[in-house]
Amino acid sequence: MNNNSVRIKRNERVRGGCMATELSAIPAHVPASRVYDFDFLAAPELLSDPHRRMLKLHREAPEIFWTPRNGGHWIVPRAAPALEMLRRHEDFSAQPRFNRSKDRWPRTIPNQYDPPEHTEFRRILNPWFSPAAVNRRESEIRTLSVELIERVLEQGGCEFVHDIAEHFSVTVFMRMVDAPMGDRRKLITMAERYTHSSVQAEREAGLVELATYLTALLEERRSAPGDDLVSDILRASFKGRPLEHDELIGMATLVFLGGLDTVTAMLSFIMSFLGRNLGHYQRLVDDPAFIATAVEELMRTHGVAMMERGATHALEFRGVAFEPGDRIVFMPQIYGLDDQAVDDPERVDFDRELSSHMVFGSGPHRCIGSHLARIELKLFLEEWVKRIPSFTAVDEGPLATSGGLVWQPVSVPLRWPVPAQEAQA
Repeated sequence: MNNNSVRIKRNERVRGGCMATELSAIPAHVPASRVYDFDFLAAPELLSDPHRRMLKLHREAPEIFWTPRNGGHWIVPRAAPALEMLRRHEDFSAQPRFNRSKDRWPRTIPNQYDPPEHTEFRRILNPWFSPAAVNRRESEIRTLSVELIERVLEQGGCEFVHDIAEHFSVTVFMRMVDAPMGDRRKLITMAERYTHSSVQAEREAGLVELATYLTALLEERRSAPGDDLVSDILRASFKGRPLEHDELIGMATLVFLGGLDTVTAMLSFIMSFLGRNLGHYQRLVDDPAFIATAVEELMRTHGVAMMERGATHALEFRGVAFEPGDRIVFMPQIYGLDDQAVDDPERVDFDRELSSHMVFGSGPHRCIGSHLARIELKLFLEEWVKRIPSFTAVDEGPLATSGGLVWQPVSVPLRWPVPAQEAQA
């Protein structure tokens, strides 16, 4: 047993990081060799440079391990077993009845269903998130990128997370759903309560708060439908019938959660990296046509969101015995950094021949917003390199981040030479 493996009695408490965490008893079907003490929501390593610091799981923990934190559950830190498990929804289900931690309201749709229901629900959203649909938004996204960059250009610097990143992806999304722009900060705060808190009650409160907001928005849109995504959800049908109330709320909630912070987090990580690695940035300035390729490598090393499943029945997989209802947490944030899946994974190499990565998951539940995220990152970087040919990160120390379900930099201060003023006529 490694030094971090533990045998815990029920209700024993330990002090970890900045809060006391209750530890659960180890179930009889979990051997001591598979136990590793790790809190995926509140580990101290999540609060600075998490991608680098969480690689300790690759060095120290089994490829699938049981932690007594957060009620006790499995964690899969390695890419190979995760890839297979995420494709086997018959064994490892997204349905809440197989994962008690997800048995709450609202049930988000389609990600908390398995095929064939998942496929039917996802079809409702496909017209908004397909590559063709996303490409039609290119002009809008590019124009927004220019507006945000030029807003700070003459300042010679900005705090990127709050000055640009939050405005960028959230504005794109709020235009898709036609939500009032004045509600932007309120909605971000609701989403952050769910995605960044390490306390389950706080996360659930944030989710209910968001769902309550969406209930009012759906009723408003029912009275005055438009050409937006929320109106399309209201018009949709499932197996020939209209969506029920909880289905409407569940689908709208998932769409809002995905649109409010994922790209904000990823873009902030990427800009922090480029501001600290000037050679990589210069490559993009010198050859902007290379940005699309670079985005894939930057996403591989800067994943932000995790996902969960539950075992549907008793089975053995890669030497691990699962019991029905076992909770399983996957960590795509570090799958692209797995040295068993990628050569020299910590090196960011824009010339790397990389066929795929798992930042957006795998299998039927792969993130429906992946095409939109890619084009947002690509278009923003294309416009940034045109206007700011050199910049640096102000902070050289460890990057402070928030933990929880989605990793995100707390602050990314940047600076650059102020462009010379045009001579007055």
